[in-house]
Amino acid sequence: MLLDEYQRRIAAAMRQDELICLLGIGAHAGALLQAHRNYLSNHLDSEESRAQVRRQLALLVTELATLASGNDLSLDAIARANLYKISDRASALEIPRPSIPSGPLTGNAYQRLAGVTDQQVKDGVDPLALSIPMLGLAGEVGTLLVAQKKAYRDNATEASDPKFLTIELGDLLWYAAAVATHAGFTLEDAFDEGLGYAERHVEELAKLENLPDDLPVLDEGFVLTERFPRLMVIRFRKVLADNGNSQVKLTLEQAEPIAFPDGPVPIPDSTKHQGFAIPGTLGDPLNDNSFRADAYRYHDAIHLGFTAVMGWSPNTRSLLGVKRRSDKTIDENEDGARAIFAEEGMAAVLAKLSAHRQGFLAEDAVDDDTIDMLVTVFEDLEVARMPRWLWRRAVSQGFVAMHNLNRAGGGFLRVDLENRQLHYSRVKPLR
Repeated sequence: MLLDEYQRRIAAAMRQDELICLLGIGAHAGALLQAHRNYLSNHLDSEESRAQVRRQLALLVTELATLASGNDLSLDAIARANLYKISDRASALEIPRPSIPSGPLTGNAYQRLAGVTDQQVKDGVDPLALSIPMLGLAGEVGTLLVAQKKAYRDNATEASDPKFLTIELGDLLWYAAAVATHAGFTLEDAFDEGLGYAERHVEELAKLENLPDDLPVLDEGFVLTERFPRLMVIRFRKVLADNGNSQVKLTLEQAEPIAFPDGPVPIPDSTKHQGFAIPGTLGDPLNDNSFRADAYRYHDAIHLGFTAVMGWSPNTRSLLGVKRRSDKTIDENEDGARAIFAEEGMAAVLAKLSAHRQGFLAEDAVDDDTIDMLVTVFEDLEVARMPRWLWRRAVSQGFVAMHNLNRAGGGFLRVDLENRQLHYSRVKPLR
């Protein structure tokens, strides 16, 4: 792939200001070092380690290309200037100089030519040989960040000087190529992965702006008494337990359509009941179940985010009493204890992760690693039919609702499955 073609496609997908790009470069450089540290200290599988390195390098190079575009610099020109620098260094080392082509450069051609002055290149895929370019890459990132710091603090102009940026981004590209070489993949492999991420992200955002009409409805085809109501209003209200501690009680205030106009009905040959009452209590009152107050008593908002956006939640289905008992396989495998425990466990994990993901208060805060985890945990359940990008909205809306409930000390959630929206209000919505 031509360097300028790669840069053009990245620029079309990623539009960020200079500071965001620099912080991204720093963040991904740190993640690269962390991935390699894990490999060296924890004896991780080399293939898994290589995949992590490739992913973080891919993301770093996308930021590099975006930074170059923002400063009207060509990635080809940056690479070419770096190769002339390499040629001079090769001459000083008394080794053959690279033959720099006159035409446009591809990523792999640059990687091959840049390897002329890689003094560890003969070591191949070796932990120490990989450590050297990683440390060098971190050093180059530091140079860029220091220059930007001086620009903000002292109004220094070095950070925006085209010559300075051409040299420093060229050196950073050299170390990126060396990391790829010693990790056993090509620079264009990283290009492909980074482009896939950037272009997929743009496509996902477009779909979230205008949800497709053909998204699956997971309980479609079941009788009304075994389906989620398409619209619900649920109240979260603080109550005092017998010991004086604060708890949260959930009440179903509204449901459309109403499958149980007379309330729950007995299940034949069972002591259990099916269905819900309006108004009716959902589950038991909850507290944080922790030594630390962390708003987890409102965590049912996470399940309701899944319910509204994905049309899926074994926990909510159990609370409402609308398990699909007419199909024994579905009842056991999709609505049973294992699915409920999996979802409940994931809600707890997400609540912990949220502290490191801006509270999941924006769809962009739900990163690919989080989505990968959700997809993996639920891969054997019906929700796997839903597009992975929809998890961004499901998780974010659940946590936004949880945040609002905690801040206000309660309120109402409008669970709209038709429009795949979870909405918070302090007073009961009219509809």
